Amino acid sequence: MTVTTAAAGDGRLRVALRAIGVIAHRDLLRQSRRPGVLLSQAVQILFFVLVYAVGFDGMIGSVGSVPFSAYVFPGIIAIQVVSIGVASGQTYAWDREYGVLRELLVAPVPRICLPLGKVVAGAGTVTVQSAVMLAFSPLMGVELTAGRFAAAAGCYALAATVFSVIGLCLATVITRVQTLQATVQLAMFPMLFLSGSVFSPADVPDWLAWIMHINPMTYAVDLARQTLLGGGGLLPRWADLGALAAILVVALALLRLRSGR
Repeated sequence: MTVTTAAAGDGRLRVALRAIGVIAHRDLLRQSRRPGVLLSQAVQILFFVLVYAVGFDGMIGSVGSVPFSAYVFPGIIAIQVVSIGVASGQTYAWDREYGVLRELLVAPVPRICLPLGKVVAGAGTVTVQSAVMLAFSPLMGVELTAGRFAAAAGCYALAATVFSVIGLCLATVITRVQTLQATVQLAMFPMLFLSGSVFSPADVPDWLAWIMHINPMTYAVDLARQTLLGGGGLLPRWADLGALAAILVVALALLRLRSGR
C-alpha cells in the first residue's frame, strides 16, 4: 500500500512538472515571436544606464570609495528584473481575458501548474537578460570575477522568481486587465525608486528608511549590490536572503490559495 501510494505520488509529480514545462515553453515561444518587446526592454535599460550610470557619474563622483556608475549599476539591473517580473502577471490576465486560461484549466493537472509555468518562463527570461547585462559590468567600473558573476546571477534569478510570483499574485487578485495594468503602473515607480537602486540608502532620513524596509525590492538591490561590489550594505546578506525567501513563501502561499486545487 505504501509503495503504491508513493508511486502514485511520483506519477502526479511528474505530470505536474511536465505541465509546468509545457506552459513555460508556450510562454517562451510567445516571447520569442515578439522581438519588439525585447527591443523596448533593451532601450529602457540603456536609458537608465545613460542617465544614472553615465550622466550622474561626473556630477556625483563616487559613493565612498566606489564610483557612482559602479554603485548604481546593480540597482539598474534590479530595476529591469523587478519591472519585467511584476509585469509578467499581465500575460496571465490576458490569457484569462481571451479564454485561453479556461481551456488550460480543463487539463487534469493541479491549477497551480499554470501560474508556476509562467513564473518559470518569466523568471528564466529575466535571469538570462540580467546575465547579459552583468557581462558589461567592467564598463561601469565593477570588478567582475567568475565567482561574483555566478553569485550575482543567482541573486537576480531569486529576485526574478520572487517578483514574477508577486506579479502572478496580483493577476489572480485583480481580475480586470485594465485595473491590473493601472495597479502595476501605480506600484512600480515607488517600488523602483524607493529601493536604493539609484541612491545610497545610508543617506536617507529615518522616515524614508522605514518605508524602504517595507519595500521588497530593497532587499534584492542590497543583496545584488553587496554581491557585486563587496563591503557593507544596508543589511547583512543573510538578512536580505531571509527577507526575499520569506516574501517568496508568502507569495507562493497566496498564489496557491488563489489558483485553487
